[in-house]
Formats: sequence, structure tokens, C-alpha cells
Amino acid sequence: MVKYIYKEFKSVLNKLKYHDSWFWSRYTLNAYSGCAHACIYCDARSERYYIEDFENEVIIKTNFDKKLDQRLKRARTLLPDVIAPGGVNDAYQPIEKKIEHTRKVLEVIAKYKYPINIATKSKLVTRDIDILKKIADDTWCTIGFSISTTNEELAKFLEPYSSSPSERLEALKEIKNRAPNIQIGTYFIPIIPFLEDNYENLEDVIKKTKEAGADFVLFSPGLTMRDSQAQYFLKKLKESKYKYIVKLLLELYKGQMHPPSDYIKKINDKLWKLCQKYTINVRVKRWIPSDFRKWNYKISELLLNKEYVDWLETGKSNKTLMWAGLNLNNLEESILDVYKRGEMHTLKSFNSEIIEFIEPYLEKSKEIKQKKGLEKFL
Repeated sequence: MVKYIYKEFKSVLNKLKYHDSWFWSRYTLNAYSGCAHACIYCDARSERYYIEDFENEVIIKTNFDKKLDQRLKRARTLLPDVIAPGGVNDAYQPIEKKIEHTRKVLEVIAKYKYPINIATKSKLVTRDIDILKKIADDTWCTIGFSISTTNEELAKFLEPYSSSPSERLEALKEIKNRAPNIQIGTYFIPIIPFLEDNYENLEDVIKKTKEAGADFVLFSPGLTMRDSQAQYFLKKLKESKYKYIVKLLLELYKGQMHPPSDYIKKINDKLWKLCQKYTINVRVKRWIPSDFRKWNYKISELLLNKEYVDWLETGKSNKTLMWAGLNLNNLEESILDVYKRGEMHTLKSFNSEIIEFIEPYLEKSKEIKQKKGLEKFL
């Protein structure tokens, strides 16, 4: 029996130092603490989140929508950007059906025209298509269903109180049919070694995602094995018919938090080829603001997408490329103005190779074209 506790918190919105380069979120919020979906592998069980009884005690943060309304209304330094609800819980966990906490939050987000990216394992999200469609019309809305296996029995063990994989895929299809302006897909995360990384499961998740009409699949081989989260996960495995993988996991991880890079490269190769086979994107298309950040975000997306695809193909991450993309999001003026002044080299992590790569894209911008068109008259 889940115990629900009502508690008021001062803070409602967290601003990230750097944008999340996968989900493009700038802000996160959690209207709940703890999650009754009770996924046995969830990283929110780790000590860094300070959640004592993860699925048995769920805190409902009172007056959350009102505080968020005040925060966005009075914000002087906040610029509209992507909000990601439910970073350490599911915004559509079972209690949401009764109290509509997340729906109230969405109404505030729609009111102030902020874009949103939701990750969920629940078909309940379809209840809010009306608000989500409005957000998509006004700004940008992305929904990702977390699906790591199409095996219903395995999913029931790993994610006991979530909607089944088939229900999530059906919900994905419904949203795409009813609100095609919502960007939607699958977050193929985590992919548990020796349980979910076989080729049949990898292909089936991607194939069924494509058949449901999805726009993307974001994938990440392995899962974190961190302090109390790892202990709980291994304990559950030992008590189940899947106990045979405990030794294999320990041998693979060797006490580290993530699996080794050669394992990640091997699974990524399979996933990358499968996404090409089924012609589905491996990245989420980014929200682009209309203010001075427009070209900063466009070029950042270009750089971060290149870094990611290069990593998929080579297994090596280009940190300079990554940091150039991340730092550009924090630039307080348009990159076009910097380019016009000939000062691109002053931007953080922008070396000559990166400048040469992005220059043709900057030249295509309307602002630069207008400037060059005027030069012949001056």
C-alpha cells in the first residue's frame, strides 16, 4: 500500500547550468517525490536524490501549480525554454489519475507558452492531449514513452505498476493520430545487459515504435549501477528467475557505474543500423526560439547532433565539439553578431575546425544575406 504525503516546498523549477543535449530541456520540475511505478532499476533510488522509501511513500507537493505560476509570472531572468517534468519520477504515476497534479502544471506551462518534453511509462498521458496539443501549437511539445522491452512478462517484473509496453505503443499511436503536431517517440532507456540487449528485442522495440508512427528513438545501452540503486536492483534480480544475470552484470561492470565503452559501442552499432533500416531519427528535433537565441540554438543543435552521430559511428566522443555546442546555448547575444564582428574565435571551445564547419550555415541565414546584399550599395 502506497502512503501519500502532502507537503509544501519552496522551490518548484530548477534551471540547468547547461541544456540537456538529448531532451533539449533547460528546466526541470517534479510535482511529486517518489514514484509508485516502482521500477526496480530506477536511478532515482540512488543516494544522491535523498528519497528514503522510493515507491512506498510518495510526496505530493501542495500548491505546486500556483507556485509555478508565480515563478513564471515574476521571472525577470528566465527566458522561455523547454521544461522537463518528472526527472526523478513519472509525472503520470497512478495517483495522477485521481488528483490531476500534472494536468494543473501543464495548464500553467501552456499559459506562459513554455515548450515541454515529457518522458513517461503511462498511457494516462493521453488524457491531456488537449493541453499538450495547445502547447505544441503555441511553442513545442515532445513526448517520449520509455520502452526498454516488448516482452510483457519481463516488463511486469522490471516496471511492475507502469502501463504495459503494448499499452504505451498504443498510446503513442493515439497521440500521433490525434495530435500530429506533437513530436513523439520512444526513449529506449535503459537497455539492461543480458535481459534486453539481444538483437530480437532491440529490433522489436524499434520496429514497433516505427509502426506506431513515432518520430524518433533515443537509445542508451546499459543502465547505471550506483550505490543503493544498484543494491536494490541486484537484490530483486537474485529473488527472481532472472538471478542468472547477476554474476554476468558484476563481471561486465567490474564495480563501475556504467558498462565498459566496448560494450556500449557494440550495442550502439546494432541500434544505429536498426534505426537506419527502419528510417527513424535517433535525435529529437529541437525547439528554436524566435529571439536572439535563434541561431545559437540552431548551431548548437548542429554541433551536438554531429558529436552524437560521430560517437555512434566511431565510439569516440569529440569533447571540444560537445562543449562548443553546450556553451553556445549560454551565449548572451546572437552568434550572428559575433560572426559579423569576426570574433568567432573568442567563443568558448570554438577552434578553427568548428568555425570552418559552421560558417556555411551562418552564411545561409537571412540576417547575414541581407547584410551582404546591402554591401554593394555602400
